[in-house]
Amino acid sequence: MSLYKPETSRFWWFQIWLPGKKRVRRSTGTDDIDKATSIEHTFAMAYGRRTTPERLHAMIDAVCGSDKKGLPLGEVWSTYCQWLTMSGRAIAPETLRKRQNSLNRFTTWAKENWPAAPVVEAVDRQVASAFALMLATTGTKGKTRRNIFGDLGTVWQVLMRVRDDLKNPWPLVRPEANDSERGQPFTRDQEKAVLEEAAKGAADWHLASIIARHTGLRYSSVARLTWKEVDLETGVIRHTPPKTARHNIEVLLPLAQPLKEALAKAWADREKPETLMRRPGATSSMKPLDPAHVLPLHAACYPRPHLMGGPGPFADVLTAAKVGEGFTFHSWRHTFRTRLSEAGVSDDLAKRLGGWTEDATAARYDHAERVEELREAVEKAWAQPKAKAGGEPARQEDQAHAKVADGAAADNG
Repeated sequence: MSLYKPETSRFWWFQIWLPGKKRVRRSTGTDDIDKATSIEHTFAMAYGRRTTPERLHAMIDAVCGSDKKGLPLGEVWSTYCQWLTMSGRAIAPETLRKRQNSLNRFTTWAKENWPAAPVVEAVDRQVASAFALMLATTGTKGKTRRNIFGDLGTVWQVLMRVRDDLKNPWPLVRPEANDSERGQPFTRDQEKAVLEEAAKGAADWHLASIIARHTGLRYSSVARLTWKEVDLETGVIRHTPPKTARHNIEVLLPLAQPLKEALAKAWADREKPETLMRRPGATSSMKPLDPAHVLPLHAACYPRPHLMGGPGPFADVLTAAKVGEGFTFHSWRHTFRTRLSEAGVSDDLAKRLGGWTEDATAARYDHAERVEELREAVEKAWAQPKAKAGGEPARQEDQAHAKVADGAAADNG
Protein backbone atom coordinates (compact mmCIF):
# COMPACT_ATOMS: atom_id res chain seq x y z
CA MET A 1 0.00 0.00 0.00
CA SER A 2 1.13 3.55 -0.63
CA LEU A 3 -0.05 7.15 -0.75
CA TYR A 4 0.04 9.21 -3.91
CA LYS A 5 -1.47 12.33 -5.48
CA PRO A 6 -3.01 11.97 -8.93
CA GLU A 7 -2.52 14.88 -11.28
CA THR A 8 -6.27 15.49 -11.34
CA SER A 9 -6.74 15.68 -7.55
CA ARG A 10 -5.40 17.81 -4.72
CA PHE A 11 -6.06 15.03 -2.19
CA TRP A 12 -3.91 12.13 -1.19
CA TRP A 13 -5.03 8.73 -2.47
CA PHE A 14 -4.12 5.24 -1.35
CA GLN A 15 -4.12 1.84 -2.98
CA ILE A 16 -4.36 -1.47 -1.17
CA TRP A 17 -3.73 -4.89 -2.61
CA LEU A 18 -6.20 -7.46 -1.28
CA PRO A 19 -5.85 -11.27 -1.35
CA GLY A 20 -6.42 -12.54 -4.86
CA LYS A 21 -4.43 -9.63 -6.34
CA LYS A 22 -7.42 -7.29 -6.18
CA ARG A 23 -6.48 -3.62 -5.94
CA VAL A 24 -8.54 -0.98 -4.14
CA ARG A 25 -8.01 2.73 -4.81
CA ARG A 26 -9.62 5.45 -2.67
CA SER A 27 -9.23 9.15 -2.00
CA THR A 28 -8.49 10.10 1.62
CA GLY A 29 -10.37 13.35 1.14
CA THR A 30 -7.51 15.39 2.63
CA ASP A 31 -4.29 17.08 1.47
CA ASP A 32 -2.77 16.66 4.95
CA ILE A 33 -0.19 13.84 4.71
CA ASP A 34 -0.53 12.90 8.41
CA LYS A 35 -4.31 12.60 8.21
CA ALA A 36 -4.02 10.73 4.93
CA THR A 37 -1.59 8.24 6.50
CA SER A 38 -3.98 7.61 9.40
CA ILE A 39 -6.91 7.15 7.02
CA GLU A 40 -4.90 4.78 4.85
CA HIS A 41 -4.01 2.75 7.95
CA THR A 42 -7.63 2.67 9.10
CA PHE A 43 -8.87 1.42 5.73
CA ALA A 44 -6.17 -1.22 5.69
CA MET A 45 -7.46 -2.47 9.05
CA ALA A 46 -11.02 -2.43 7.72
CA TYR A 47 -10.23 -4.40 4.60
CA GLY A 48 -8.17 -6.79 6.66
CA ARG A 49 -11.08 -7.18 9.11
CA ARG A 50 -8.76 -6.63 12.06
CA THR A 51 -11.14 -4.51 14.18
CA THR A 52 -14.85 -3.81 14.78
CA PRO A 53 -16.90 -1.40 12.64
CA GLU A 54 -17.67 0.73 15.73
CA ARG A 55 -13.97 1.24 16.41
CA LEU A 56 -13.28 2.03 12.76
CA HIS A 57 -15.99 4.71 12.77
CA ALA A 58 -14.52 6.18 15.93
CA MET A 59 -11.01 6.20 14.40
CA ILE A 60 -12.20 7.97 11.26
CA ASP A 61 -14.21 10.50 13.29
CA ALA A 62 -11.16 11.16 15.47
CA VAL A 63 -8.98 11.84 12.42
CA CYS A 64 -11.40 13.68 10.16
CA GLY A 65 -13.95 14.98 12.60
CA SER A 66 -17.64 14.26 12.34
CA ASP A 67 -20.58 16.34 11.22
CA LYS A 68 -23.00 13.96 12.94
CA LYS A 69 -24.51 16.17 15.61
CA GLY A 70 -26.95 13.65 16.96
CA LEU A 71 -30.56 14.18 18.05
CA PRO A 72 -30.81 16.92 20.71
CA LEU A 73 -32.72 15.91 23.83
CA GLY A 74 -35.04 18.83 23.23
CA GLU A 75 -36.19 17.24 19.94
CA VAL A 76 -36.82 13.74 21.31
CA TRP A 77 -40.51 14.24 22.04
CA SER A 78 -41.36 15.65 18.61
CA THR A 79 -39.46 12.77 16.99
CA TYR A 80 -41.35 10.26 19.11
CA CYS A 81 -44.71 11.84 18.23
CA GLN A 82 -43.81 11.89 14.52
CA TRP A 83 -43.14 8.17 14.66
CA LEU A 84 -46.50 7.55 16.38
CA THR A 85 -48.24 9.46 13.61
CA MET A 86 -46.30 7.66 10.89
CA SER A 87 -46.97 4.21 12.37
CA GLY A 88 -50.62 4.88 13.12
CA ARG A 89 -50.08 3.94 16.75
CA ALA A 90 -52.85 5.26 19.04
CA ILE A 91 -51.76 6.10 22.59
CA ALA A 92 -54.11 7.29 25.34
CA PRO A 93 -53.66 11.03 26.08
CA GLU A 94 -52.93 10.37 29.75
CA THR A 95 -50.22 7.85 28.85
CA LEU A 96 -48.66 10.39 26.48
CA ARG A 97 -48.75 13.03 29.22
CA LYS A 98 -46.94 10.76 31.66
CA ARG A 99 -44.27 9.82 29.11
CA GLN A 100 -43.70 13.45 28.22
CA ASN A 101 -43.39 14.37 31.91
CA SER A 102 -40.82 11.61 32.45
CA LEU A 103 -38.83 12.80 29.44
CA ASN A 104 -38.99 16.43 30.58
CA ARG A 105 -37.79 15.40 34.01
CA PHE A 106 -34.75 13.65 32.57
CA THR A 107 -34.02 16.39 30.02
CA THR A 108 -34.07 19.10 32.69
CA TRP A 109 -31.78 17.07 34.93
CA ALA A 110 -29.33 16.30 32.10
CA LYS A 111 -29.10 19.93 31.06
CA GLU A 112 -28.21 21.01 34.59
CA ASN A 113 -26.13 18.04 35.76
CA TRP A 114 -24.78 16.25 32.69
CA PRO A 115 -24.01 18.78 29.92
CA ALA A 116 -21.80 16.20 28.20
CA ALA A 117 -24.98 14.42 27.08
CA PRO A 118 -26.88 17.00 25.00
CA VAL A 119 -27.97 14.39 22.43
CA VAL A 120 -29.58 10.97 22.72
CA GLU A 121 -26.51 9.27 21.28
CA ALA A 122 -24.56 10.41 24.35
CA VAL A 123 -27.08 8.97 26.83
CA ASP A 124 -25.42 5.74 27.89
CA ARG A 125 -25.57 3.49 30.93
CA GLN A 126 -23.42 5.88 32.94
CA VAL A 127 -25.81 8.78 32.34
CA ALA A 128 -28.85 6.62 33.08
CA SER A 129 -27.27 5.32 36.29
CA ALA A 130 -26.51 8.86 37.47
CA PHE A 131 -30.12 9.90 36.85
CA ALA A 132 -31.37 6.78 38.64
CA LEU A 133 -29.14 7.53 41.63
CA MET A 134 -30.47 11.08 41.81
CA LEU A 135 -34.07 9.86 41.89
CA ALA A 136 -33.31 7.27 44.54
CA THR A 137 -31.41 9.63 46.82
CA THR A 138 -34.03 12.38 46.61
CA GLY A 139 -36.75 10.09 47.94
CA THR A 140 -38.61 9.17 44.75
CA LYS A 141 -40.59 6.01 45.48
CA GLY A 142 -39.59 2.77 43.82
CA LYS A 143 -42.83 2.38 41.87
CA THR A 144 -42.54 5.95 40.58
CA ARG A 145 -38.97 5.32 39.46
CA ARG A 146 -40.06 2.14 37.68
CA ASN A 147 -42.71 4.12 35.84
CA ILE A 148 -40.26 6.89 34.86
CA PHE A 149 -37.70 4.44 33.49
CA GLY A 150 -40.45 2.46 31.79
CA ASP A 151 -41.61 5.63 30.02
CA LEU A 152 -38.06 6.58 28.99
CA GLY A 153 -37.33 3.05 27.82
CA THR A 154 -40.46 3.07 25.64
CA VAL A 155 -39.49 6.39 24.04
CA TRP A 156 -35.91 5.19 23.45
CA GLN A 157 -37.22 1.98 21.89
CA VAL A 158 -38.97 4.10 19.27
CA LEU A 159 -35.86 6.25 18.72
CA MET A 160 -33.90 3.07 17.99
CA ARG A 161 -36.17 2.54 14.99
CA VAL A 162 -35.35 5.92 13.47
CA ARG A 163 -31.74 6.46 14.65
CA ASP A 164 -28.73 4.33 13.79
CA ASP A 165 -26.34 2.95 16.42
CA LEU A 166 -28.56 3.92 19.35
CA LYS A 167 -28.82 1.83 22.50
CA ASN A 168 -31.51 1.80 25.19
CA PRO A 169 -29.90 2.14 28.65
CA TRP A 170 -33.12 2.55 30.67
CA PRO A 171 -34.12 -1.10 31.25
CA LEU A 172 -30.68 -1.59 32.85
CA VAL A 173 -31.41 0.85 35.69
CA ARG A 174 -35.09 0.09 36.32
CA PRO A 175 -35.47 -0.77 40.04
CA GLU A 176 -37.09 -3.94 41.31
CA ALA A 177 -38.81 -2.18 44.23
CA ASN A 178 -42.57 -1.82 43.91
CA ASP A 179 -43.31 0.02 47.18
CA SER A 180 -45.71 -2.64 48.45
CA GLU A 181 -45.86 -0.72 51.74
CA ARG A 182 -47.77 2.05 49.99
CA GLY A 183 -51.53 1.72 49.91
CA GLN A 184 -51.50 -0.65 52.87
CA PRO A 185 -54.86 -1.91 54.19
CA PHE A 186 -56.91 0.13 56.63
CA THR A 187 -57.79 -1.24 60.02
CA ARG A 188 -61.50 -1.18 60.85
CA ASP A 189 -61.02 1.89 63.02
CA GLN A 190 -59.21 3.65 60.18
CA GLU A 191 -61.99 2.73 57.76
CA LYS A 192 -64.54 4.35 60.04
CA ALA A 193 -62.46 7.50 60.43
CA VAL A 194 -61.85 7.87 56.68
CA LEU A 195 -65.51 7.36 55.79
CA GLU A 196 -66.61 9.87 58.43
CA GLU A 197 -64.22 12.52 57.11
CA ALA A 198 -65.20 11.80 53.50
CA ALA A 199 -68.86 12.28 54.39
CA LYS A 200 -68.15 15.68 55.95
CA GLY A 201 -66.89 17.09 52.68
CA ALA A 202 -68.13 16.58 49.16
CA ALA A 203 -70.12 13.37 48.80
CA ASP A 204 -67.96 12.39 45.84
CA TRP A 205 -65.14 10.91 47.93
CA HIS A 206 -67.59 9.27 50.33
CA LEU A 207 -69.41 7.35 47.59
CA ALA A 208 -66.11 6.62 45.82
CA SER A 209 -64.76 5.14 49.05
CA ILE A 210 -67.91 3.07 49.65
CA ILE A 211 -67.60 1.61 46.14
CA ALA A 212 -63.91 0.79 46.50
CA ARG A 213 -64.39 -0.53 50.05
CA HIS A 214 -66.96 -3.11 48.96
CA THR A 215 -65.61 -4.05 45.52
CA GLY A 216 -61.82 -3.60 45.58
CA LEU A 217 -61.97 -1.62 42.33
CA ARG A 218 -59.04 0.66 41.54
CA TYR A 219 -59.61 4.40 41.35
CA SER A 220 -59.36 4.23 37.54
CA SER A 221 -62.47 2.02 37.60
CA VAL A 222 -64.33 3.79 40.40
CA ALA A 223 -63.93 7.24 38.85
CA ARG A 224 -65.24 6.14 35.45
CA LEU A 225 -67.87 3.61 36.52
CA THR A 226 -71.09 4.01 34.52
CA TRP A 227 -74.66 3.19 35.42
CA LYS A 228 -74.78 0.75 32.49
CA GLU A 229 -72.34 -1.41 34.47
CA VAL A 230 -74.49 -1.33 37.63
CA ASP A 231 -77.52 -3.61 37.89
CA LEU A 232 -79.41 -2.60 41.01
CA GLU A 233 -82.21 -5.07 40.30
CA THR A 234 -79.99 -8.14 40.44
CA GLY A 235 -77.46 -6.46 42.73
CA VAL A 236 -74.25 -6.80 40.69
CA ILE A 237 -71.61 -4.72 38.94
CA ARG A 238 -70.15 -6.03 35.69
CA HIS A 239 -66.96 -4.20 34.88
CA THR A 240 -63.78 -4.62 32.84
CA PRO A 241 -60.96 -2.81 34.71
CA PRO A 242 -58.83 -0.66 32.37
CA LYS A 243 -55.65 -2.16 33.78
CA THR A 244 -56.67 -5.72 32.92
CA ALA A 245 -58.63 -4.98 29.73
CA ARG A 246 -55.74 -6.33 27.63
CA HIS A 247 -56.31 -9.72 29.31
CA ASN A 248 -60.05 -9.50 28.60
CA ILE A 249 -60.80 -9.86 32.31
CA GLU A 250 -64.27 -8.89 33.43
CA VAL A 251 -65.09 -8.80 37.13
CA LEU A 252 -68.57 -9.51 38.39
CA LEU A 253 -69.09 -7.93 41.79
CA PRO A 254 -72.16 -8.61 43.95
CA LEU A 255 -73.37 -5.52 45.80
CA ALA A 256 -73.07 -5.77 49.57
CA GLN A 257 -76.10 -4.20 51.23
CA PRO A 258 -74.37 -0.93 52.30
CA LEU A 259 -73.08 -0.41 48.76
CA LYS A 260 -76.43 -1.26 47.19
CA GLU A 261 -78.15 1.32 49.39
CA ALA A 262 -75.55 4.00 48.58
CA LEU A 263 -75.84 3.33 44.85
CA ALA A 264 -79.63 3.34 44.96
CA LYS A 265 -79.56 6.80 46.52
CA ALA A 266 -77.02 8.02 43.96
CA TRP A 267 -79.21 6.65 41.15
CA ALA A 268 -82.21 8.54 42.48
CA ASP A 269 -80.15 11.75 42.70
CA ARG A 270 -78.23 11.34 39.47
CA GLU A 271 -79.91 14.20 37.56
CA LYS A 272 -80.38 16.65 40.41
CA PRO A 273 -78.69 20.02 39.78
CA GLU A 274 -76.46 19.68 42.84
CA THR A 275 -75.22 16.32 41.60
CA LEU A 276 -74.12 17.81 38.29
CA MET A 277 -72.71 21.00 39.77
CA ARG A 278 -69.04 21.80 39.35
CA ARG A 279 -67.02 22.82 42.37
CA PRO A 280 -66.03 26.50 42.86
CA GLY A 281 -63.01 27.39 40.76
CA ALA A 282 -63.88 25.03 37.89
CA THR A 283 -62.16 25.95 34.64
CA SER A 284 -63.95 26.30 31.32
CA SER A 285 -61.80 23.49 29.93
CA MET A 286 -63.26 20.91 32.32
CA LYS A 287 -65.34 18.26 30.61
CA PRO A 288 -69.11 18.51 31.19
CA LEU A 289 -70.52 16.38 33.98
CA ASP A 290 -72.29 13.35 32.56
CA PRO A 291 -75.11 11.72 34.57
CA ALA A 292 -74.29 8.45 32.78
CA HIS A 293 -71.40 8.12 35.24
CA VAL A 294 -71.93 7.09 38.83
CA LEU A 295 -69.46 9.78 39.91
CA PRO A 296 -69.78 12.53 37.26
CA LEU A 297 -67.25 14.91 38.84
CA HIS A 298 -64.59 12.23 39.20
CA ALA A 299 -65.16 11.04 35.63
CA ALA A 300 -64.79 14.61 34.31
CA CYS A 301 -61.53 15.19 36.19
CA TYR A 302 -59.95 11.73 35.97
CA PRO A 303 -57.07 11.09 36.46
CA ARG A 304 -56.38 14.38 38.26
CA PRO A 305 -59.08 14.98 40.86
CA HIS A 306 -57.04 17.86 42.31
CA LEU A 307 -57.80 20.02 39.25
CA MET A 308 -59.64 23.27 39.88
CA GLY A 309 -63.28 22.43 40.32
CA GLY A 310 -62.59 18.74 40.93
CA PRO A 311 -63.33 16.73 44.08
CA GLY A 312 -59.86 17.53 45.44
CA PRO A 313 -57.08 15.12 46.43
CA PHE A 314 -58.03 12.08 48.50
CA ALA A 315 -54.91 12.81 50.56
CA ASP A 316 -56.85 15.65 52.20
CA VAL A 317 -59.43 13.16 53.46
CA LEU A 318 -56.69 10.88 54.80
CA THR A 319 -55.00 13.78 56.55
CA ALA A 320 -58.26 14.82 58.23
CA ALA A 321 -58.86 11.20 59.30
CA LYS A 322 -55.36 11.10 60.88
CA VAL A 323 -54.58 7.62 59.59
CA GLY A 324 -50.85 8.28 59.25
CA GLU A 325 -48.49 7.80 56.33
CA GLY A 326 -48.40 5.01 53.75
CA PHE A 327 -52.09 5.16 52.80
CA THR A 328 -53.70 6.14 49.48
CA PHE A 329 -57.06 5.57 47.80
CA HIS A 330 -55.57 2.27 46.66
CA SER A 331 -55.62 1.21 50.32
CA TRP A 332 -59.30 0.36 49.80
CA ARG A 333 -58.29 -2.31 47.27
CA HIS A 334 -55.80 -3.88 49.67
CA THR A 335 -58.36 -3.58 52.46
CA PHE A 336 -60.87 -5.47 50.31
CA ARG A 337 -58.36 -8.26 49.75
CA THR A 338 -57.49 -8.35 53.44
CA ARG A 339 -61.12 -8.57 54.58
CA LEU A 340 -61.78 -11.43 52.16
CA SER A 341 -58.85 -13.32 53.63
CA GLU A 342 -59.96 -12.58 57.20
CA ALA A 343 -63.38 -14.00 56.40
CA GLY A 344 -61.87 -17.21 55.11
CA VAL A 345 -62.80 -16.58 51.47
CA SER A 346 -60.80 -18.87 49.20
CA ASP A 347 -57.98 -17.46 47.10
CA ASP A 348 -59.87 -18.59 44.00
CA LEU A 349 -62.93 -16.50 44.81
CA ALA A 350 -60.84 -13.57 46.04
CA LYS A 351 -58.86 -13.46 42.80
CA ARG A 352 -62.00 -13.46 40.73
CA LEU A 353 -63.63 -10.73 42.77
CA GLY A 354 -60.57 -8.48 42.51
CA GLY A 355 -59.44 -9.46 39.02
CA TRP A 356 -56.10 -10.75 40.37
CA THR A 357 -55.80 -13.31 37.61
CA GLU A 358 -54.95 -13.40 33.92
CA ASP A 359 -57.16 -16.41 33.29
CA ALA A 360 -59.79 -14.56 31.29
CA THR A 361 -62.07 -17.57 30.86
CA ALA A 362 -62.02 -18.58 34.50
CA ALA A 363 -62.54 -14.97 35.54
CA ARG A 364 -66.05 -14.88 34.05
CA TYR A 365 -68.84 -15.83 36.48
CA ASP A 366 -72.02 -15.89 34.44
CA HIS A 367 -73.96 -18.61 36.23
CA ALA A 368 -76.44 -17.67 38.92
CA GLU A 369 -75.08 -20.13 41.46
CA ARG A 370 -71.59 -18.64 41.15
CA VAL A 371 -72.98 -15.11 41.59
CA GLU A 372 -74.58 -16.15 44.86
CA GLU A 373 -71.34 -17.77 45.96
CA LEU A 374 -69.52 -14.48 45.32
CA ARG A 375 -72.28 -12.53 47.05
CA GLU A 376 -71.99 -14.70 50.14
CA ALA A 377 -68.22 -14.14 50.16
CA VAL A 378 -68.61 -10.35 49.96
CA GLU A 379 -71.25 -10.20 52.69
CA LYS A 380 -69.14 -12.44 54.92
CA ALA A 381 -66.07 -10.27 54.38
CA TRP A 382 -67.83 -7.08 55.49
CA ALA A 383 -69.68 -8.49 58.47
CA GLN A 384 -68.36 -7.14 61.76
CA PRO A 385 -65.97 -9.57 63.51
CA LYS A 386 -67.44 -11.60 66.35
CA ALA A 387 -66.64 -10.61 69.91
CA LYS A 388 -64.12 -12.51 71.97
CA ALA A 389 -64.98 -13.97 75.40
CA GLY A 390 -63.64 -10.80 77.02
CA GLY A 391 -66.14 -8.69 75.13
CA GLU A 392 -63.67 -6.98 72.77
CA PRO A 393 -63.99 -7.33 69.00
CA ALA A 394 -61.70 -9.92 67.44
CA ARG A 395 -58.84 -8.05 65.77
CA GLN A 396 -57.37 -10.12 62.94
CA GLU A 397 -55.70 -7.37 60.90
CA ASP A 398 -52.14 -8.25 61.86
CA GLN A 399 -52.48 -11.93 60.94
CA ALA A 400 -54.37 -11.04 57.78
CA HIS A 401 -51.73 -8.54 56.66
CA ALA A 402 -49.07 -11.24 56.83
CA LYS A 403 -51.33 -13.74 55.11
CA VAL A 404 -52.06 -11.57 52.09
CA ALA A 405 -48.77 -9.69 51.83
CA ASP A 406 -47.71 -11.64 48.78
CA GLY A 407 -51.04 -11.12 47.04
CA ALA A 408 -51.13 -7.43 47.75
CA ALA A 409 -47.55 -6.91 46.60
CA ALA A 410 -48.18 -8.88 43.43
CA ASP A 411 -51.14 -6.70 42.56
CA ASN A 412 -48.86 -3.84 41.33
CA GLY A 413 -51.59 -1.41 40.94
